[in-house]
Amino acid sequence: MHIVVDEVSINPITKGHERVVSTPSASLGILRHQLVKHIGFERLKSFLFSFGWENGVKDAKKALKEHTSIPYLIKHGPLYHKENGQITGVKHICHLTMCEDNQHVKSLYSEGIWYGSYEAEEHIRLHGYSDTPQCHTLVGYASGYMTTITGVSLLVKETCCVAKGDAECKWTIQSQEQWEMEGEDAHSPYEETPIVKELAYTYEQLLEQRNFVTKLAEFQSKLTEEISGGSSLEEITELVYDHMQIPIVIESIDFYQMSSAGLSPDECGELTDDMKQYFSFPMNDKEEKHSTYPLFFQKRIVHTEKQTRLMAPILVQKKIQGYCSFVYEPTIDNSHESDYLLLERFANAASLILLNEKTRFDSLERMKGSFLERILEGETSKAEIIKRGKYTGIDLTQSYFLVMIDFSIGTESFEEEFQLQEDIYEWMIQYFSEKKKSVLINMRDHHLIILIPDAALSYEHHETFFRPLMKTLRADFPNGEFTIGLSNQGNEITSAHQHYEEALVSLRLSSKENMMSFKQLGIVGVLINSKNTAGVKTIAKQELGSLYDLSDSKMVDLLQTLYVFLLNGGKLEQTTADLNLSMSGLRHRIRKIEHTLDKDLRNPQETHQLFLIMQSLIALGELKMN
Repeated sequence: MHIVVDEVSINPITKGHERVVSTPSASLGILRHQLVKHIGFERLKSFLFSFGWENGVKDAKKALKEHTSIPYLIKHGPLYHKENGQITGVKHICHLTMCEDNQHVKSLYSEGIWYGSYEAEEHIRLHGYSDTPQCHTLVGYASGYMTTITGVSLLVKETCCVAKGDAECKWTIQSQEQWEMEGEDAHSPYEETPIVKELAYTYEQLLEQRNFVTKLAEFQSKLTEEISGGSSLEEITELVYDHMQIPIVIESIDFYQMSSAGLSPDECGELTDDMKQYFSFPMNDKEEKHSTYPLFFQKRIVHTEKQTRLMAPILVQKKIQGYCSFVYEPTIDNSHESDYLLLERFANAASLILLNEKTRFDSLERMKGSFLERILEGETSKAEIIKRGKYTGIDLTQSYFLVMIDFSIGTESFEEEFQLQEDIYEWMIQYFSEKKKSVLINMRDHHLIILIPDAALSYEHHETFFRPLMKTLRADFPNGEFTIGLSNQGNEITSAHQHYEEALVSLRLSSKENMMSFKQLGIVGVLINSKNTAGVKTIAKQELGSLYDLSDSKMVDLLQTLYVFLLNGGKLEQTTADLNLSMSGLRHRIRKIEHTLDKDLRNPQETHQLFLIMQSLIALGELKMN
């Protein structure tokens, strides 16, 4: 069956009359539901409020053309609302105060109830009950209408709503100033940024972010290229300054300048001094003054009267080696977030360069340490030693000294002890490097061995040379105990092993926290140097008798007491302090020693011989003194 329907129906619109579109409340509910799906509940509130506001303004302007009495317009405003079909009824009371001219509103307070709100009904039908009022169109309509007819910024707030389970939809209207005085939020949803503008702003932000990410990637790529090409720290500093046009300073942890760009030497020195002063004093009342500069592992923004700095740490093998800083005028104060992302990559690049330099430096020093070990083993010819010495920058045709350093720091595990040895080894290498003295350093039998050419000591007395070394070493390792043994001057590099033995003997006889040179040992040094070991042991057994039983801890305690007593020249008070003994306890031990040895410890000849024997035993490593 074929059917054709053909019909034309036109309702003419009279000019000057407003066209009315009849829409069921369910259709508005569908529109509301679709808006929720597309823009969400939060944005829905602003949209419906604005929709209601504009309708309220339109009806108010239409009413003002017919009536000028504000009380009349206020009274009939809810009726217009009702005629639109948005509510079925209203209860309304308004308190109005007019100015003296009786033309302008001075203050207004109104409250009422909406009956049959289509918004509440549709919200329940489509979404269920809400936690907040939902009559946004009604609130917007009333706010726009009342603001237009009174000329005062008025805002309606719904205090109860059927959509949230209340019995009625109650509302209150008053000026925005009055809401603020009561501590309420007086922000009108009508004033919120339209979603189109928000999207445009978001797009601009995304575009800006994309451009910055591109810039960041290019910056990272350029840094990587420079590092791969072997660029120095100074070269990449200049590169970053050319890219950023922000003054840059790279400093060590004690604010020694390593590199800079965009600042004159005088400016750089002044700003560095400013940082030293800043970090030398408490940051707040709770912090104590620092004896050394503090370390920080995260970015930091520093403000002083002379500068603003954005700082990032340079980490090499999890240790802070210094800081990269962008330097700004002191008045500049912003987040610097984009600058920090660039600074962070610059600091990483600086870390890689310093790591490469450290690796090369460590490799050279390890090679020099292995070279020293071969010298001490005595298996390399003199010509070969001298030739390889030139490669390391040391003239081994000169005279030299061998130094042995012993250290003791309480550690709980083998791993901690090994790490400690590495730390002290690297510290010693760095110390001589900073002093610009060419030496050979190696770790042997848990001792540091250092070969120092005589030229490094020629203008300094041994005490003057080693005193600052020990002072700095103890400051950086405050829990450590360090002793130094120094050999005689060596003139032939092939005799290094002999001078190694001299340094070892000196170290064994060095008292705690002191230095002993082989030259100071006198006759003991001659005895040991002559390799008369068997003779020393024979005399020791003869003179010490049963005390020379090193397997008996009691005899060892008596030997140590005897040695400290003789070392102190027979002074009882000093001996009790060194041994942490009472005077009566010390006297008891002395009597027992004299009885065992059958000797008078007040006889200088006998005590001198005993002291010489014990020093010889210590030098041979037979006897150890705590």
